[in-house]
Amino acid sequence: MLDLDSGPVHVSVEEGIGGTSLCLSLAVDVLQSNSRVVWLGRNSLDPQRTQEIFAGLNESQLERFFVLEFGTNLLTRVNTMKPLINTLDDTDLIVIDDWCPSSGRAPADDLQAARTLISTTQNTRLILTSKAYESPSADEEKWKSRGSQLSGLRQVWLLKEEGIRNYRKLIDEDLETKLKLKESGFTLA
Repeated sequence: MLDLDSGPVHVSVEEGIGGTSLCLSLAVDVLQSNSRVVWLGRNSLDPQRTQEIFAGLNESQLERFFVLEFGTNLLTRVNTMKPLINTLDDTDLIVIDDWCPSSGRAPADDLQAARTLISTTQNTRLILTSKAYESPSADEEKWKSRGSQLSGLRQVWLLKEEGIRNYRKLIDEDLETKLKLKESGFTLA
């Protein structure tokens, strides 16, 4: 679905179309391979949605899923989590869901936290998500990314498939993948 082995990824998500569900679906694959997932979210995960997506995981796999809500204190949480993050390897995954607020410029502390994670997780797979926003200018690009302020990340887009309910497109450079959102998470369409 998404290549996690080619360096850190920033996923810009059209609001309300399942960015968290996409990352939970990717986390399932990592957990099924008995690797660890460290999840830092601006908001807490929806328990019902998480349960639906994680339904096929056993107890041993679920014990490898670490969740921490950071609210407005991403930098503090990243600094607190460094001992755990330093134990992760190239099969593990770190997800920072909504690394910055969905409106306005990213705060300096959030930028510093994201940059710290990018530089300290060279051997661990990393996904940062943020809400995409519509370009205020009339240029050819409809969507803009808050991740453009960060370097060292591959930019990926999760957007609605126009006119088709529950279908999305994942755009990773020149590769466009069609996805379908189900109760159990994302699958290839």
